[in-house]
Amino acid sequence: MPISRPQRVSRPEPPGSLLKRITAAAPRRVEAEPKGGDPKYLAEVRQLPCLYCGVEPCGEAAHVKYSCAAFGMKNMLGKRVSDDRALPLCRDDHLNAKHAQHRGGEEAFWAQLGINPYRVTTRLYAQRGDLVAMRAVVMVAIAERSKQQ
Repeated sequence: MPISRPQRVSRPEPPGSLLKRITAAAPRRVEAEPKGGDPKYLAEVRQLPCLYCGVEPCGEAAHVKYSCAAFGMKNMLGKRVSDDRALPLCRDDHLNAKHAQHRGGEEAFWAQLGINPYRVTTRLYAQRGDLVAMRAVVMVAIAERSKQQ
């Protein structure tokens, strides 16, 4: 009995014919930069007390990037965040310390601190331009934080 050999289903293609064709590149979809770039507001935030330790002026404006459905905020990790989502933190509590906002999970940082950052950013941004009122918002947030602990 003769041994049958497998047969090709289709003809062999010439070498390189199955590679992707280079065509005119489709335009990339670029996400728009968030509106709200406000250097004056960020300078005001940097003059406020740190929400974590209370040092004044804090010197840094920390942007909140995690999502919060209650405030209609989507996750912005790895993306540019609007300046209306900035809160006052000192350099250590923002970046350097073991417990810093950017050292672990940002959501866990704010939960451990006992502050809803979106509530504070909303109140703070509503008072922009009035440094005394902005300082009062931060002091109330710090006082409410100490009551929760």
